[in-house]
Amino acid sequence: MRVLLVAPSLSLRMGGSIASVYALGKLLSKQHEVHLWTTDHDAAYIDPAIREACRVRLFRRLGGVGFMAPGMLPALLSNTSEFASINVFHFWTAVGLFGGLVAPREDCPVFVHSQGIFLPVALSHHGARKRAAQALGGRRLLNRFSGVIACNISEIPGIRAWGCQKPIYVLPNAVLPLTAERGVFRRQLELPGDVRIVTFLNRFDPIKRTLELAQAFRIVQDSTQNVIFVFAGDAGSDYGREVQAYAAASGLRARFLGYLGPQEKWNLLADSDMLCQFSLQEGHSNALTEAIAAGVPVIASRGCNFEEIGVEDAGLIVDSVEEMAHATTRLPRDEPMRRGMAENAKRLAQRFTPAAIGAAYVNIIEQARSSRWPLAASSSAGTVL
Repeated sequence: MRVLLVAPSLSLRMGGSIASVYALGKLLSKQHEVHLWTTDHDAAYIDPAIREACRVRLFRRLGGVGFMAPGMLPALLSNTSEFASINVFHFWTAVGLFGGLVAPREDCPVFVHSQGIFLPVALSHHGARKRAAQALGGRRLLNRFSGVIACNISEIPGIRAWGCQKPIYVLPNAVLPLTAERGVFRRQLELPGDVRIVTFLNRFDPIKRTLELAQAFRIVQDSTQNVIFVFAGDAGSDYGREVQAYAAASGLRARFLGYLGPQEKWNLLADSDMLCQFSLQEGHSNALTEAIAAGVPVIASRGCNFEEIGVEDAGLIVDSVEEMAHATTRLPRDEPMRRGMAENAKRLAQRFTPAAIGAAYVNIIEQARSSRWPLAASSSAGTVL
């Protein structure tokens, strides 16, 4: 089977949605022929491993706005019959426009992957632009696609509220662990073995509420001395500098590691005792899925939409800075509890393996290519809603 993934960029610096493109491309390539079309944006930050797994084609951008690559549209129009499915990421860019213009097709389904873009917080980001898109026919464009693939059932109400009348499928992001070397970051940071490493691994953005997370860590530090707080991610933005300034002014025992490549990320998880995320809203967080796959207990805000972590006792779900601080203080002090959560995290991660998600994706294609749409709603991977 030939599958086409279309994204505005493959830059690893663009965060979770691009990481999801990588994951889907790599897992499908184990059994299928995967083509990955993108623009030349930030091409120096494309993971070379994706070229080994997929057939990557770069299209030259015209200017720097909207990821406009004029050559992509005629290529899509003339090559769709070659593929069993076309998968479009980033609806709000020229790539989304091109995907909508190509769809609908009788020869292959054309999906748009939502990746949380219709959740309320995401819609408020650049809200004027999205309201303009809606006024200019965005709903009609969305409904040209064969269906929407959401990464979490929590996205469904927002997608429907924006006017989508097409089938919506739930396909969680897969996790593809790399073999990690334990002790790399502990040695790099010159930390003794009894110091607990509490990690944040994500973008520095107000939506991630990293400043509030740092405030919670400062409360933890007042009662727990053998903990170091590690922030991994590009902190070069104004917001990132604000978080670093707070850490310095408050005396927080924090280390800012900057952007980490894929192998470095898994090495850091191997040394982490827990991972904390306090996002205002998430679709299906790659950082959390990767953490549980590494056997790292997670403390996450309810806005992360990963309730399974609490249900399966793979970590704790919190609602406030104070609750985050309390949970982060409690876990290092209760080693049996932490170890139990680590084992539960590994078991929970089995739901997001390449085999599980790959099979669910093939099921989506089969459903979309048939004329018999299931009517029953379900949150299971690959089910139409």
